[in-house]
Amino acid sequence: MPKNTGWFSPLLISWLIVLTPLTAKAAENHPRLFVDQERINQIQWAIQVPQSHHQQALLALKSRVQQQDWRVYDFDLDDGNWNYARSYLAKEAAFLYLLTNNREYAQIAYKAIADIYHEPDADNRLPDREYGLSRATVGRNIAIAYDWAYHGLTPKQRDYIKAKINIALDAWLDYKHVNLRNPLMASNWVAVCRGGELVMMLAIYAEENRTNRYRQLKEWLKTHLSHGYGELGLSQEGIGYTGYSGIFLLPAVYALRSVGDTELDSSFQNIDFWKLIMYAGAFLMDGNTEREFLQSGVSNSGIIDEGWASLLLASVAPSQLPFYRYFYDYHMGIHAPGTPREKFDERRGATVWSLIYYPESTPSFDPTGIYPSAISDRKRGAYFFRNRWQDENDILLSIMGDFDHHGNAWDQSEAFQLGLLAYQTRFIGGAGKERKPDFYSSLLVDGRSDVRGKKTGKQKFFASFSDGGYAIIDGGEKYAGLGLSNVQRHLLVKFNQNHGSAIITTLDKIQDDETHDYTWQLNLGNEANDGDIISTVGKENSLNIFLLRGKNDSYLKGWIVHPNPVTIISGDPLQVQVSGSNTNIWIVMIVGQGIPPVATSEGMGLETKLKIDNVVISYNAQSDLKEVSELIRLNISDSYDNP
Repeated sequence: MPKNTGWFSPLLISWLIVLTPLTAKAAENHPRLFVDQERINQIQWAIQVPQSHHQQALLALKSRVQQQDWRVYDFDLDDGNWNYARSYLAKEAAFLYLLTNNREYAQIAYKAIADIYHEPDADNRLPDREYGLSRATVGRNIAIAYDWAYHGLTPKQRDYIKAKINIALDAWLDYKHVNLRNPLMASNWVAVCRGGELVMMLAIYAEENRTNRYRQLKEWLKTHLSHGYGELGLSQEGIGYTGYSGIFLLPAVYALRSVGDTELDSSFQNIDFWKLIMYAGAFLMDGNTEREFLQSGVSNSGIIDEGWASLLLASVAPSQLPFYRYFYDYHMGIHAPGTPREKFDERRGATVWSLIYYPESTPSFDPTGIYPSAISDRKRGAYFFRNRWQDENDILLSIMGDFDHHGNAWDQSEAFQLGLLAYQTRFIGGAGKERKPDFYSSLLVDGRSDVRGKKTGKQKFFASFSDGGYAIIDGGEKYAGLGLSNVQRHLLVKFNQNHGSAIITTLDKIQDDETHDYTWQLNLGNEANDGDIISTVGKENSLNIFLLRGKNDSYLKGWIVHPNPVTIISGDPLQVQVSGSNTNIWIVMIVGQGIPPVATSEGMGLETKLKIDNVVISYNAQSDLKEVSELIRLNISDSYDNP
């Protein structure tokens, strides 16, 4: 047989040159998500600065990873949920590999991932099985670790992890849950499940062969952004659930940006999540290392953050970032309470976000005196008041209107609900997931606080002043459901920066033909500090009063200006009880530190003038607004727009 000597080989080479670009898959470039080499270089420089944010955060992260023990990440060793902790270890170890190029960290990440599958936890929480929240949590962390540790893994290890991620993505196609079905998609489940799946997809370039699902995920997240939050990012489920959904939603938005897809940006940028945390987040922690917040929805009093505060650093407009950086430093960063281990979003392996997004070259400015004292989320019906951004003794107050409602999501009957954090004390708390009347800080009607079906209130008025603000909320469907023809709650807040105190006055204007038992009520404290507040009642210059004593020599003192007489029940909850049909309940409070002031009054009913030190509180029926004056009429500045 003669040898093939010439005509075939050049042709073959020619065909190889032509066909290779058309058939070979482009190489994957990693890291693909959240960081590029320029940002890695910047972080490497920043961690060299002694005692800097980056250096302290890295040391905290490194101390966890080097133990190579998932238990470091598990805050409840008896919960049967080990795979969460393993996935956090994998994510942080992979990030250390990016910073150090030390392959040992990539192998720590791989071992943690392999253990997830070889020795599943007692709850069997895997990316392709069990309930959606665990699928998203474990699966997304595995995908991020794959992307970041890619070059420190062997080809076989990469193929193993990528195959597991593809199996999980296939499983998502058939996954169903009631909270994902509502067309308005207000539940936190949407952000967690859809956001987690999207990041998994992008980490392995799977959007290239899952194009329909890729488009669908983005549409679902856009719908969730449009209906799930108000202007400040508050959801009907509460601030704790905003923070929880945020640790999946924000990475999904940022991951899309990493690959040049800005489709979610316009919807995302319409929501100022960072303003919510600045007005509702305190500079203190409860006993479980959770940051304290003003309660809302079904959220508890403290939320763990778990990365939300750090992720928000990348959402703030450059002109406002110095103010948010200041807040962040005292809430979660270098000046925050707690040990270094308890700072920098240590839960859920989230210190990586603190290192990636902390703006080391941005200055830090105190927002006190620059930002308004009151701010509103008009869509949700939530109003927040804050006297300053200084320390754990700041005064934070809220009132809820609860203006919208969506199905297949947690909900709470919040109209008229008050909240107060001051001087390391939660004087006024919320119901959380409780439905019993005793847990509300609102107005009870015939002993009831909740109604079935829609429970929303309505907005009447809001203004922010240089030293406080004013809100009027209509009881709306909630109080119609409780049997009232009409009811409004007025709230006026006036801060005294010189004395570190605040006057807080409420007026409930109630109209109905029938006689009812009304209870103006405060839930004292929360599940973490119930019993820390001492409650007493008495008389002062013919007015009924109550006095609450909290931590740090603090107090909340109240005068029942109208009606008189009333029944006051001391304890938790604190109650002011009135019976009637058309009724007004006017109560003036002051929160401060040290010796509570003594008030004097003149006049009767709604024409009473109450004097506390040099401040006079009166009611102007013609304008339907309470007035506060310093012996003369107060000059109220124009309302501020939100910063």
